[in-house]
Amino acid sequence: MKTLLTLIAMLSLLSFLLKGSFHPRWGVALAAFALALVAGLSVPWLIRQSPAAFTAWTSSTRHLLDGAVCVVLEVLIMAAFCFSRVAGCWRILRFYPGLLAFPAVVWTWAQVLYARPGVNFSLLAWLAAAFTLAVTWGAPVLLRRLLPDESSRLEALFLINLFLLLLTVAATGAITF
Repeated sequence: MKTLLTLIAMLSLLSFLLKGSFHPRWGVALAAFALALVAGLSVPWLIRQSPAAFTAWTSSTRHLLDGAVCVVLEVLIMAAFCFSRVAGCWRILRFYPGLLAFPAVVWTWAQVLYARPGVNFSLLAWLAAAFTLAVTWGAPVLLRRLLPDESSRLEALFLINLFLLLLTVAATGAITF
C-alpha cells in the first residue's frame, strides 16, 4: 500500500507541474510559493508526529477512501481542463493548479523525514521549502521547453491523470478486499 501511495503522490506532483506549464509565469510563481509554504510549515508538524501515528493515519480505511474520492475529483477536473483547452470553453479551469499537490508534498517530505532520523529538523524545514520552491518554479518552465507543443503537454497531462485514476482504483480495491 505504501508503494501505491507513493506512486499516487508522485503522479499528483507530476500532474501539478505539467498543469503549471499552461500557467503564466506569475501563476507558476504564486503556486510555487504556496506549495513551498506548505512544505516549510508541514515539516515542524511532521516532527511532532511519530512515524507509527503517521503510518496508522495513512493506513486508515476511512482516510484512504476519502483520499480516493479527492483523487477522482482532481482527475475529473484535470480531464475537463484537457478537453476544455482543446474546445476553448471553461476558461476558469486554467486557474486551478491542482490541489492534490499539497498533500502529496506533505507525504513526500514525511517519507524523507522518517527515512532520515537524526537530521536537524529546523534545517530540514528550510531545505524542504527551498527545494519545493525551486522544483515547482523551475519544472513547469523546463516542461514547457521540453514539450513546446501544447497538444503534447495536454496529452501527457491527460495520460498522467488517467494512470493516476487507475492507481487510485487499484488502491481502493486493495483497501476494501
